[in-house]
Amino acid sequence: MDDHDLPPLQEEPEETPYRPSTQQWLAVGVIAAGGAGFVLYLYFKDHGLGQSAALYIGIPLVIAVVITLSAPPKSAAGTAIKVTTLLLLLAVPLLGEGACCVLMAAPIFYLVVYVGARCADSWRAKRSGRPPGALAVVVPLLLVTLALEGTTPVLTPPGAAASTASRVIDLPASQVAAALARPLRFDVPRGGILAIGFPTPRDDSGGLDVGAVRRITFDGAHHRSGPVVQHHWGTAASTLTLRVVARTPSSATFTAESDTTPIATWLRWNRIDVSWTAVDARRTELRWTVHYTRLLSPSWYFGPIERFVTWRAADYLIRTVDVDGERAGRHATVD
Repeated sequence: MDDHDLPPLQEEPEETPYRPSTQQWLAVGVIAAGGAGFVLYLYFKDHGLGQSAALYIGIPLVIAVVITLSAPPKSAAGTAIKVTTLLLLLAVPLLGEGACCVLMAAPIFYLVVYVGARCADSWRAKRSGRPPGALAVVVPLLLVTLALEGTTPVLTPPGAAASTASRVIDLPASQVAAALARPLRFDVPRGGILAIGFPTPRDDSGGLDVGAVRRITFDGAHHRSGPVVQHHWGTAASTLTLRVVARTPSSATFTAESDTTPIATWLRWNRIDVSWTAVDARRTELRWTVHYTRLLSPSWYFGPIERFVTWRAADYLIRTVDVDGERAGRHATVD
């Protein structure tokens, strides 16, 4: 038998190097995005930036970039939105956030995540020879600039604002002062945006003479059972303390002396002006104006939200005035 009769030697196949699949890269991206968001959240909270745009714009921007770099090009933006939804839902059991906080933050998170993902996707497409458009350069710079609002006094625009609500109540003008001096009736249902997780007022001490102190007590957050992190508000009651500083036959002015409620992290109450004008012999128009300072940034987003919420709060306070001189037995209808 010569060499020609021997069977040919089979070459061993070359081992291809292991490469993670697209799903594996995406899983890594989701974990990295969640971890980065969690670390940034704790950092901003610990360094006094929990009310700044760095939290509400910076965190979703980081999430968008991380997810886009790990997700398939055709589904980057959609995947980033889904991951953001998951992280927002996890904020309740893991970070102790409340429903109203998550609902207020969700729109700006979705907006920044979507825009950030599209911009990051444009830059990633540059590798395939397609140059990124002008918006892919301008928009990220704009988002980074917007994220700096509220981080320093220089970058914090004035937050002073006011909201006014008015209603015609079935009470002669001569009896309004006595009604305002009585404790407010918080058995009146709040309804609308005020009923989706905002602190619930429980009691009011009453009083309308100059120098009188009115203390409005709010319930604490509900206790959360199991491994869920307790609400960051805490379960203890909190108090808003007001003082009557001016009084006329048709008006009263209150200033805030202290506020231990969770609302103090969103805005600072400055002054409350209450005035009334007779409509006829039996009815009176009651106006309630709240002056406050917005503490949340960015202003272009939280400014309109806080104006709407404070307007609803002023309207609710008018409806809680005890026009009948009774503390129980009546429930008002919510508009």
